[in-house]
Amino acid sequence: MRILITGATGFVGGYLAAELAAYYPRAKLFGTTYGHTSGVMLPDGMPLLEADLRAPAKIREALAQSTPDVIFHLAGFASGAGTDVAGIRAANVDATRMLVEAVAESAKPCRLHLASTGYVYGTTQANVPATETDTLRPEGPYAQSKAEMETVVQPLASEKLSITVTRAFNHTGPRQTPVFVAPGFARQLARIERGLDAPVMRVGNLEALRDFLDVRDVVRAYRLLLCELEPAPWRVVNVGSGEAVAIQSILDTLLTLTQARVTVEVDPARLRPSDMPECVGSSALLSQLTGWRKTHSLADTLLETLAWWRSTGVDIW
Repeated sequence: MRILITGATGFVGGYLAAELAAYYPRAKLFGTTYGHTSGVMLPDGMPLLEADLRAPAKIREALAQSTPDVIFHLAGFASGAGTDVAGIRAANVDATRMLVEAVAESAKPCRLHLASTGYVYGTTQANVPATETDTLRPEGPYAQSKAEMETVVQPLASEKLSITVTRAFNHTGPRQTPVFVAPGFARQLARIERGLDAPVMRVGNLEALRDFLDVRDVVRAYRLLLCELEPAPWRVVNVGSGEAVAIQSILDTLLTLTQARVTVEVDPARLRPSDMPECVGSSALLSQLTGWRKTHSLADTLLETLAWWRSTGVDIW
């Protein structure tokens, strides 16, 4: 099996590569990167192909070098905090469309995974996790770009080109950039403990409710869906815990892990213009298809995330 991971040097890419290498040691893994590594650790001997996926020639070159049976497309803009509408759309819609078109032109059958987001559902109802049949109501440029991406590529799905779209909700863990909430809090706390910053935690909206998974549970879901199931021309599957977690509780959990005395201040720069009060998803279909269950508790994930920031270096990013 030949497997290509686009965006392999991003946060999720490193964990996915490790997951695939552990379960399929005879598979040939390839990855694309575009100018950064984000502290990623990849399996020994995994070739990295430099490729800006917004350039059709680079896409075709990466495909020609890897000739994949399976593609995990992770590359793109991944934060709900972005405001550059044109840039986000180019990375998430245009680049994905060009990749799928290039794969469709090949004579070789391929299974293709596209990483969407649970944010395409917009605000979800209290105690009613979103399911795959719910109407999409994306809020903000990032979620809107992912919803458009799904619409644009669906007509290209076929028996030869099996496309699986995953709508993953929030996922976190060690090595994630601090633009996201859990590593952002953990990095601040590690810096305070070392005396590098004043003992003040700067936060955004602590009342928002989100669905959190450990990144390792997420990449296991990706592997099961793409490599263990019989292919289908088009499949959309949520990856989430089904549990609403207040951002306040993320902060509270991290604060129980330190002896530092800190105060908490709201930073207006951390407040997002389109900040949904709640976004939670059901993974009932994922479990039905693959038997998937989450295996990491959020408390353990936060403990490992803080430990990583303490030990690896608080000056990263």
